[in-house]
Amino acid sequence: MLAAGIIVVVTCRPATDFGPRIETGDVSDTTQVVRALPSSVAVQISKNGYREFDLDAIVTDEDDADSTIRWSLSPGSLLNVTLYGRLAELGPLPNQVGESYVILTATDPGGLSTSKTCPVSVFDEFRTDYLPDTIAVSTNRDTTIALKCQYRASLRSKLNWGVVSYDSVYLSQCSLSGSPDSGALTLAARTSAGTTGIQFTVHDPVNHVDFNHGILVMVR
Repeated sequence: MLAAGIIVVVTCRPATDFGPRIETGDVSDTTQVVRALPSSVAVQISKNGYREFDLDAIVTDEDDADSTIRWSLSPGSLLNVTLYGRLAELGPLPNQVGESYVILTATDPGGLSTSKTCPVSVFDEFRTDYLPDTIAVSTNRDTTIALKCQYRASLRSKLNWGVVSYDSVYLSQCSLSGSPDSGALTLAARTSAGTTGIQFTVHDPVNHVDFNHGILVMVR
């Protein structure tokens, strides 16, 4: 009888249901994919760019697989959220700068949920103050111009050059070397004198944004 009673008691105990937990930690400006929400500071996002959030890494649930967790993301003003499977892309609306937030809510199959507010700061720090407005080059000659782009200090080493485009009627060569933090532009003119220009991009792979810049070229 005693043994049977014990069996009944054990069998009737309700199963423990653990709710989801949202992980917090350090999120640097250079983190390629955000895998935890910041415990204090805001996530920095460049204007017209976006940051990627790994939702499976951000959530922990002791009795439910990450893939079974349902997510609801409610962005504040200035922001837009796009979901691609278990990856969220969070970025500002076009040409918006300022402070905002996104509320992330994770719900497990049993209906237990948890929410956390992630502060977001949208910055606009790309500057071309050190770039020349006009480059002069003689026909059949080449020239090299130093280029230096100003940007958020923590991200300067991450920047890289995009493809430079130019008018092949006036220029036979146009190439970028070094890095956007300290680089150079080399161009070579053809035989025709006139006014043309070049266009190039500087790419920030963390924020998935290209900065476009053009320079007038005078071939003399």
